[in-house]
Amino acid sequence: MKYHHGNLREELIKSASNLCHQYGYEKLSLRSIAKEANVSQTAPYRHFKTKECLLAAIATNGFNEMETSINKIINSGKSEKISEKTLVNGMLAYLKFAEKNNNIYEIMFGTVINDFETYPDLHQAAMKCYGALKRSLKGYIKLENDSDYDKKCIKIWAFLHGLVGLNKIEQKLEGKEIIEYHDHNAISALRAAKRNFVSFITSAINGLIKG
Repeated sequence: MKYHHGNLREELIKSASNLCHQYGYEKLSLRSIAKEANVSQTAPYRHFKTKECLLAAIATNGFNEMETSINKIINSGKSEKISEKTLVNGMLAYLKFAEKNNNIYEIMFGTVINDFETYPDLHQAAMKCYGALKRSLKGYIKLENDSDYDKKCIKIWAFLHGLVGLNKIEQKLEGKEIIEYHDHNAISALRAAKRNFVSFITSAINGLIKG
């Protein structure tokens, strides 16, 4: 068993994230991350009172990582004005994060954590991530007031979130017949869209912005 002199909390979160990637959050426990981090079974309880506290920390890291990936794209230009390509690439960064970190994404946007405001760091990270999406929209189009940007952002987020859900189903059905599946039309449409996905996303995002 290791003796830790560094940041044990961060190491526990890292271990928990690794386990979540492999097995999902349902099978995660404070004892399992203690074993993964090679520390005593009581060590995690010094940093996380409950499993939900641990999941909140994982989600916080997830939002921070997503925000970083979006900001990296929208900050790549030399001006505050954002091109259509940059806007779409920012949205694709959201989708790529969700696909790469599917189990963590479920914690971030599911119902696992009852109230984000119970965890100030999580609430702040989520709002900053939303702010990155909103800032990208502000750089792309001029609207009358801030509430108009919020309305457009919610539409776009709902669209992206829906795609994440459909993509997860589509991956489970990969190589299988989908005729009997109740959402087979949506899955078939998604598969068709993936043949020229950037064009599809560009058209959809612009439609939501103008609608």
